[in-house]
Amino acid sequence: MPEEKKPLDFATWLAALKQCRRCRLCETRTQAVAGEYREKPMVFMLGEAPGGREDQEGRPFCGQAGGILDDFLRLAGLKREEVYISNVVKCRPTRPSSRGIYGSYANRKPAPDEIKTCSPWLELELRLLSPKLLVTLGGVPLSYVMGESAAVGRYHGQAFYWRTHNVWVYPLYHPAALIYDASKKAAYEQDVRNLGEFCRELTANPETWQQKLVEERKA
Repeated sequence: MPEEKKPLDFATWLAALKQCRRCRLCETRTQAVAGEYREKPMVFMLGEAPGGREDQEGRPFCGQAGGILDDFLRLAGLKREEVYISNVVKCRPTRPSSRGIYGSYANRKPAPDEIKTCSPWLELELRLLSPKLLVTLGGVPLSYVMGESAAVGRYHGQAFYWRTHNVWVYPLYHPAALIYDASKKAAYEQDVRNLGEFCRELTANPETWQQKLVEERKA
């Protein structure tokens, strides 16, 4: 990882990320995957790790779950080009499989040591982009933010303040959860509508939310 210098820009960060070989995931990846640059985006959406299609195309959330995410962004009144989308882990976690769609591997969740090794990349990414709102997609990014294992079912749709990066956090189920469990759709849709309203409030009343930040810091 490059020695941090001031100011570090996104292009330099991305070029260094593409060369990273700090963990075993580099052995089976096609490429490291990061988001498409947005200057100071209001919303940063954070998933867990690239899947097979993302690994091939180099773009986060471009598979089936990405299609669901695009639908819900529209429901929230947001456009994909207005948000920054990335993952906690930047390379595809895999396991050998004879039934893999993308090569001889299937997807798996990132291991704790992989998350820890990749975390400096995410920390710099957040500092470079300085979003106003971080939307966690699934349990892996929510647990990363909270610093402990966290169940999305307990926290989804409930915004809270993350002091480390001075940003509001809004937890959502991972879009892939709807592929495997359609019963979550109604809750997901309501959470997404509320997310859209939350974004509009942040935009329309920045002073009000700044005061809430001050109150959160004092708490």
